Amino acid sequence: MLAAEVVVAGEQPTVTAVGEMVYPEGVSATSSAELAKALAEFLRDKGFTARQTMVGLPAKWLVVRPKDVPPADAATVTEMLRLAAESEFPTDIKDLVFDFTGTIGDQQAKSVMLMATPRKYVDAAVALCEAARLTPIGITSSGVALGEVTGRVMSRDPLVLSIAPGGAEMTSQTGTASSAIRHLRAPDPQPAFASELRRALLTLANGKAGRELILWDGAGLDANHLGENLGVTVRAGDLPNLGVSTPATNANGEGRKYAAAVALGLAGIQGAGDSVDFLHPRLAPPKQQRVPQWALLAGLSVILVISLGIWAYADLQSQRTLLATNQAKYNGESGRLAVDEAFVDKVSFAQAWHGGNPRYLACMQDLTVAVPEDFLTYVTSIVIHEAPKPQVTGAPSKAPKGALTEAHPLIVQVFGKTSDQDKVHTLLAQLQHVPTFSEVMLSNSNSNARERNWSFAITFTYTPPKGNP
Repeated sequence: MLAAEVVVAGEQPTVTAVGEMVYPEGVSATSSAELAKALAEFLRDKGFTARQTMVGLPAKWLVVRPKDVPPADAATVTEMLRLAAESEFPTDIKDLVFDFTGTIGDQQAKSVMLMATPRKYVDAAVALCEAARLTPIGITSSGVALGEVTGRVMSRDPLVLSIAPGGAEMTSQTGTASSAIRHLRAPDPQPAFASELRRALLTLANGKAGRELILWDGAGLDANHLGENLGVTVRAGDLPNLGVSTPATNANGEGRKYAAAVALGLAGIQGAGDSVDFLHPRLAPPKQQRVPQWALLAGLSVILVISLGIWAYADLQSQRTLLATNQAKYNGESGRLAVDEAFVDKVSFAQAWHGGNPRYLACMQDLTVAVPEDFLTYVTSIVIHEAPKPQVTGAPSKAPKGALTEAHPLIVQVFGKTSDQDKVHTLLAQLQHVPTFSEVMLSNSNSNARERNWSFAITFTYTPPKGNP
């Protein structure tokens, strides 16, 4: 058993692990319990971590029939192939699983390859994967998987030969689909193998001269020597030719024998498409329905209507109950809500007098600092009141309950006396340089001859600084 782990990493798939497992003595491919135990140990020892797997069956387990199909839609061609499979395959092989390779439904006449395998091999593969804690996503032919990848990335309509010490498989590619497959003997002895291979070439070449043979060699054959013996062009393939990165294999060509396993991994990543898949066969018989489809649809429609009616009635009752509960809760909370709103209004009104925002005191402090200490200028009275709030056009907006009241400017009138008019202008200039004072103006200034001094009245706007004082 050959295994390869292929993952999607970066721009191209990467082969992260490969390995060859020799079956234990007395264990066959259908011995699921013993083989699963050996497979689990093998995967663990070789560093495999993937859980999804594509399984490839050898060509000697397959029964193949070429079949010409007419130009028709996919459903018609599939039904024709299903009938042909049931009538043309051997009756002595019981319980076969059928599928086919190639694209149908494009309104073109073509030839496809019908394939069948005993169900026991499919069941054994599924049981083996499940016992080894793997998830099978497809079961196909190893030779077909390798041939289709090779025909897609290396050559047009090639013959693809995969050689292993125990046997060989050869496929004929028409485009990206396999049109024929053969199981061949082991490559040793070479004369007998070359003779059988020459006969297979004459059969699979299908009258097309000059077709290239792609060799995937896992037994140490020489491609040039083989081409001279067969009289055809033989080209050796290597894993990088499949469009994969191969850090897990050696650079000396030993990885070639894992080409079929890598091709299966690529099929699992890219999807089987129009290739054969015995786990999800396109020729699987349709499930029989005892109840007519129209009756089934009518019954489902009636059940759906009844279910919707019951759900609507139950939902209406639930909404009514919820509405009554919420109404009662609202009525009970309305009295307490009025009390809470009155409390919030009082707190909001008193917020302007909070100790953390002393606008009046801060204004007096700035004024005290600004008045010169000449023992000639003094203030007789101060009038402070709130500046009118700006009127906002449109719908009035109410501040949220409990929000801090914003500090508004103060209008300040200062009345005082000094020795002469120059002192008055000096005081006015000093007040104009205070950052928190604006619109500083002299509203009144006159002399008092009897008392030998000047009286003044200065008006300004005090704007509290932003942030905490």
